Amino acid sequence: MNALAPSTQSLARGRHAELYALEPGRVLKLFHAGYPRGAVEAEFGRAAAAHAAGIPTPRPAGIIESRGRTGIAFERCEGPTLLQALAAGAAAPERLAQIFFGLQRAIHAVAAPSRFPDLKESVAAKIARAARASAALRARALEALAALPAGRAACHGDFHPANVIMSAAGPLVVDWLDAGRADAALDAARSLLLLRFARADAIADAPRAAFVAAYAACAREAWPGGSQAIERWQAPLAVARLAEPAEGAECEKLLQLASTMLGASPS
Repeated sequence: MNALAPSTQSLARGRHAELYALEPGRVLKLFHAGYPRGAVEAEFGRAAAAHAAGIPTPRPAGIIESRGRTGIAFERCEGPTLLQALAAGAAAPERLAQIFFGLQRAIHAVAAPSRFPDLKESVAAKIARAARASAALRARALEALAALPAGRAACHGDFHPANVIMSAAGPLVVDWLDAGRADAALDAARSLLLLRFARADAIADAPRAAFVAAYAACAREAWPGGSQAIERWQAPLAVARLAEPAEGAECEKLLQLASTMLGASPS
């Protein structure tokens, strides 16, 4: 099926996919050539499960083949991402962080759908292939991960401001490939790790720092034991992040964090 006219312009472009308009009311997330179809099917299934569970997210309509590539059709939801709202100063960073955290906690309140895999297993698999970390650091990270609790909460797995659309009807969550079931603190720790270290050139240092501080404060208030419940996940997740295409400066910070917390040489 050729879903798009040859002249169709993309609405947005990301690391794995481009977004195109379809007929009124729908968009196509078209993955780049060579992107595994199995990963597309997994994202579709998890997005559909999240929508069916009542989580605020665009409804997926089906998998589409177009121009020799595979994509997912979604209902169209207009609005900037929360990242764009933060960069534009649409509201105080502290207020945006409260919205962001509240949305994440609403996800955690949902029992994980059966389509959601075990996130601890996913993190362990990433740690095992994190070649930028030393074997000793990977081993320590796996030991630390094994000691942490399992859980049954629905978790997005990659919850950051670029994955939240600020629609007129309220914030919506997108990109469910990394979703799973876990201790909700794992999900918050992953978010905090990305907020602290991932590259975000569009945001000035001051609003970013304010956003991160406000998010961390929300997390301390939400969990018994305060920040300790979140921080104990940081080292294993930092090593797991090294299996992803994190850039040089972020990698250095992740290695420093993990090696300091785990007491192992980074390389």
